[in-house]
Amino acid sequence: MAAIRLIPAVLALSLTLVSCQSSSEKAANDQVKVAQGVELVCSARDEVDRAVEALNALTPESTVAQAEKTTKSLDQALKTLSNSKEQLNKAEVSEYRDQVKIFRDAVQEVRKDKDLTLAEAAEQLKGKAEPVIAAREQLMAITVCVEVEK
Repeated sequence: MAAIRLIPAVLALSLTLVSCQSSSEKAANDQVKVAQGVELVCSARDEVDRAVEALNALTPESTVAQAEKTTKSLDQALKTLSNSKEQLNKAEVSEYRDQVKIFRDAVQEVRKDKDLTLAEAAEQLKGKAEPVIAAREQLMAITVCVEVEK
């Protein structure tokens, strides 16, 4: 019973810690999640390949039980692949969002100094845009956009 009362306290503490993270810490955490997501997708894709190979290896002499087992393995591998792709997509969106937040914060800092010339402001923001662009390109690589004719 005491463990059940502990759960809300742990959740509240974890939410507090997450909300205290800076944008750059969140972006770094999201970058780690993206890397882990890529690893999961690759691993799941390999699992699907192995399941397909096992399915192709079935012969007329294979049993129904072997065919069912192979089909079940393929279904599970495809489910794992689908789930890992969803996790990767969420991580990439989060990383992009965090990079945009970091850039907006930098723009706000530049706006505060009214004595800066536009050239000086541009110089300060120059390196801040690169992570946003990279995160956007990464996100666009997984996003399929279809134009609808009107």
